[in-house]
Amino acid sequence: MWIALEGVDTSGKSTQLNLLKPFFPEAIFSLEPGGTPLGVQLRHAALHCALSPQTQFLLFLTDRALHLEEVIKPNAHKWIFSDRSLVSGLAYSGYSLEYAWELHRTHNVDLLPDMVLLLELDSRTLRSRLRAKNPDGIEVRGVDFLMSVQERLKQACALLGVRTESIDASKSVEEVHKVVLEKIHALCAL
Repeated sequence: MWIALEGVDTSGKSTQLNLLKPFFPEAIFSLEPGGTPLGVQLRHAALHCALSPQTQFLLFLTDRALHLEEVIKPNAHKWIFSDRSLVSGLAYSGYSLEYAWELHRTHNVDLLPDMVLLLELDSRTLRSRLRAKNPDGIEVRGVDFLMSVQERLKQACALLGVRTESIDASKSVEEVHKVVLEKIHALCAL
């Protein structure tokens, strides 16, 4: 079972994944970009080098292909929790969602998670969280950009037809964690 946590930067994906680890000690926990040795280097280049959005997209596409081959497919029989997935690849691409999806399919990077937990923020909370950190190459684009990406995340989930559960990530870490666990347990009951 592959569950991807999605959301814009600062929505709490990494925090929630860390909180899930004690509940799923045998699970695989990974991230995109950067879930493989080469992926770590690709992530650094994509987030810290002055790159065009198109070049950044291609680096993320390469990382996603590696991630699927080296992490997701070999562990398909286990619980897998990932920080991001193909959904982010489409939403952050800068291309139309349909075109970005076609590029992924053309390169056989089209495996989808079983469920997406979409951590959503309001603009006020997002602005506050961004002020509290040193922004990377994506976060520096600002609140308006990230709010548009959040909308594109929802649209990408709909386009892909992936099961999606939205969670209000503006709440406290503990409240969000409670809802995350509830959504996972509901999936297990199916």
